[in-house]
Amino acid sequence: MSRVIEYGDATEVWVEDGHVFVARPDGLTVRMSPEVAIAIGRKLESAGTESFINKVMDGHATSEDFPHDRG
Repeated sequence: MSRVIEYGDATEVWVEDGHVFVARPDGLTVRMSPEVAIAIGRKLESAGTESFINKVMDGHATSEDFPHDRG
């Protein structure tokens, strides 16, 4: 990787004129086709799941890392 940008939560995601837009925390906006958005979403879900499993298996997960009933 040539450059790593710490991301955080997407500030806003929206659809306009057949494209998906993601507002980055640094003020820039990323535009992509629906097909690219779907592919990236799937890759992020897979990588996030693998990373979370590793976190749990390594003993680094805390109770705040697990979803809980907010009702």
